[in-house]
Amino acid sequence: MNRFIAPNPAVPRYFSYEDGRTYLPIGQNLCFVRHSEQYTEEEVFALFHRWMRRLAENGGNFARVWLGTPFFDVMPERPGEFSAENRAHVLKIVEFAEELGLKLKFTLEHFRRVAPSAGSDVEQFPGAVNFNKPLYSGLADSMRDYLASDRCRELYLAKAQFLAEAGIGDSPAVIAWELWNEINCIGSIDEIRAWSDFMLPRLRKMFPHQMVVQNLGSFSGDETFRWYDYLAEQPGNDFLQVHRYLDPGAALDVCRGSVDQLAADSIRELLDRDAGRPAILAEVGAVEANHSSYSHLYELDREGTLLHDQLFAPFFAGSAGSGQSWHWDELYIDRHDLWYHFRRFARAVEGIDPVAEAFRPFHTETHRLRLWGLRGKSHLLLWCRDKTSNWQSELQRNIPAEVISGESIPVPENATEGSCYLPWEDRWRELRCRAGRGELPPFRRSIVVKIPLVTA
Repeated sequence: MNRFIAPNPAVPRYFSYEDGRTYLPIGQNLCFVRHSEQYTEEEVFALFHRWMRRLAENGGNFARVWLGTPFFDVMPERPGEFSAENRAHVLKIVEFAEELGLKLKFTLEHFRRVAPSAGSDVEQFPGAVNFNKPLYSGLADSMRDYLASDRCRELYLAKAQFLAEAGIGDSPAVIAWELWNEINCIGSIDEIRAWSDFMLPRLRKMFPHQMVVQNLGSFSGDETFRWYDYLAEQPGNDFLQVHRYLDPGAALDVCRGSVDQLAADSIRELLDRDAGRPAILAEVGAVEANHSSYSHLYELDREGTLLHDQLFAPFFAGSAGSGQSWHWDELYIDRHDLWYHFRRFARAVEGIDPVAEAFRPFHTETHRLRLWGLRGKSHLLLWCRDKTSNWQSELQRNIPAEVISGESIPVPENATEGSCYLPWEDRWRELRCRAGRGELPPFRRSIVVKIPLVTA
């Protein structure tokens, strides 16, 4: 059986099927339909199917879905009472994925309070998901109580078991189970470690063919590094994930700068902690200060410059796949019909096998460009990003991106030829190499360079 996916045994920074074929996730968060209770069942399914279809027909092969939201929650009203209807909703999404050739990561829970409370920063803007779960209020007085409660642990596992009994663990369309969304928001490191240590092996036994992972909130604050230290040390965590946003209220300077830098740096942070597992930028987007709302830049970004950088930068910085953007629906990607950016990324990496290449990431710069590169066994890949064009110049100051001409980059001394993909024009061009320099064709914003390596 060669249907399931895991980190490659020989080159564990990348994913592969059981037969060794590489799997490079090109994906997106499609986590829920906002205010799903206001739609009919058919309308919710129609939205999911359209998002999934648009992703798949543009080269995407991966999506994330939250199972703690009302439409999918299999224990929606009372502890220990399960909903066959909502489980059927989950199975329908699996069916869509099988039909469209997508792989899924299911996030089992996301709530942050066991009783309603005022003043939540995640509920102050239209369409925000509900982070309250009063169903547990009779069993725990706080999230600390919830994490330590034997009964609450039993109920968490019972929900997972109810899904497993439907055969979801046997579907090759489901490749990973994520224990919780941004679990650092509900407890201390010690509390989360104890809970995760308990859950990870049990979920692995329940879903033996699929990966099991944990995740944390945005890597943007002065204490965040401690949490990601813990995540990299967590036993049984199949791959490393990071969340990071363009956030004007962030403590880290990198989170307030160019999107390619904040995205690439997040992957570096993971690989610095553990280069022996795949690293994925699992949520990336743009928000108002301190995540108080989605960013006003989305309204202005009709060409998708933010999305472009979110997709490309992580992979060329050493990630096992593309960056996985947030705000997929009427707030940004679907609103401006930006799905074609996934096709542009897919074309940029078409024919490249990261496992066979055993890529090693590096970074350098020219006066005009930032170069994010991957050294492989037979190819050198580079993504070159214009330093002068970013969200500040284009979206805030309304300065169009310039066409860059006459630019050259360093290449291997013996390189004589190569090719360039222009993602903003969707076409390939020749790269002329001479005396250790590659002469780039005119391009706008970014360009991908592919050079075959000559061996003696």
